[in-house]
Amino acid sequence: MKRQLLSALLVVGISTLAVIATPAFADSPLTLSNDVFQTTTVPLLKHSGPGEWDNYLTLNLPFAPVAHLFAQWLIRQKTAITNRGEAHITVITPIEFWHTLRPQGITIDDIQHIAESSALQSSQFEIVCLGQGELKIANRLEKTWFLVVKSADLLRVRHKIHQLFVAKGGKPEQFSVESYYPHITLGYTLRDLHESDGVIKDSRSCQEPVKLVP
Repeated sequence: MKRQLLSALLVVGISTLAVIATPAFADSPLTLSNDVFQTTTVPLLKHSGPGEWDNYLTLNLPFAPVAHLFAQWLIRQKTAITNRGEAHITVITPIEFWHTLRPQGITIDDIQHIAESSALQSSQFEIVCLGQGELKIANRLEKTWFLVVKSADLLRVRHKIHQLFVAKGGKPEQFSVESYYPHITLGYTLRDLHESDGVIKDSRSCQEPVKLVP
C-alpha cells in the first residue's frame, strides 16, 4: 500500500511538472545515471508464494536512476503513466517457473540457491535503448515502455537453471536459455504488456537511445 501511494504521488507530481515543462527540456536526450549498475547496493529478493504469478527470479536494481528516467519520459508523453515504484530485471518469469520448471520438481528455493551461488546481484548488463510495446485493449491503444537490456551474466544463470532442469529429467528444448528478453519496465498506461500479449522486448522495439551519465 505504501509503495502504491508513493508511486501515485510521484505520478501526480511529475504530471504537474509535465504541464510546465519547456519544449527545450522535453526535447533533450533521455539520460540514465550509471548508478543503475550499482546492483550490490540492493538485496537479492526472494519471490515466492502459492499462486501462479508469485514465483519468479529477478536481479534487483536501484530505483532512483530509473525513477529519474521515468520523470523525463513522463514529461515527453504528457499523459498518465504508472510505474511500479521499484526496478528489476526478470531472470525467470512466473510462467517459466509455474508451467515448466515447477512440474519437473524444481522449487523456488532451488532457483534462489543458484542465484546466490552465482552472485546474481553482481551481474553486469548493458542498456540497449528505450523500447515501446503497444496493444489495443477494449478499443483503446495501451502502451508500455521499458529499457531493453543485454546480459551474458543473466544468461549464465539461466543456463545453470537449465542444467538443473535437464538433470531432473526435463527435455532440453522445453526450457530455452536463449528465448529470453531481459528488460527494465519503465511504465505503462493500463498495465504492463508481455510476450503473451505479442510484445517482444528486444532491440526490435527500440524507440529512442538512452544516454548514460555519471
